[in-house]
Amino acid sequence: MKVALKSGEDAELEAIDGNIATMKSPQAFAPGSPIRFSVSLEAGTRPLEARTIGSRRVNEKHFEVRMRFVNLRREDREALLKALG
Repeated sequence: MKVALKSGEDAELEAIDGNIATMKSPQAFAPGSPIRFSVSLEAGTRPLEARTIGSRRVNEKHFEVRMRFVNLRREDREALLKALG
């Protein structure tokens, strides 16, 4: 699922397990740093925030970023899980 980082870059939300998510991003984030992004759901575009758990390079252009959601409502989590399939 595509997400728009606050920096203007596109990233890909790959998985969600509880409050932990994995995202493929064009940039790395230091542990504990905030990640702000928006995602388009059926109910409209939602701004979300998370804190980084860690990042690792997966290829020359992308990093796998693990993060913990800060402001994820139950309805948004359910909509994200539905959109991810």
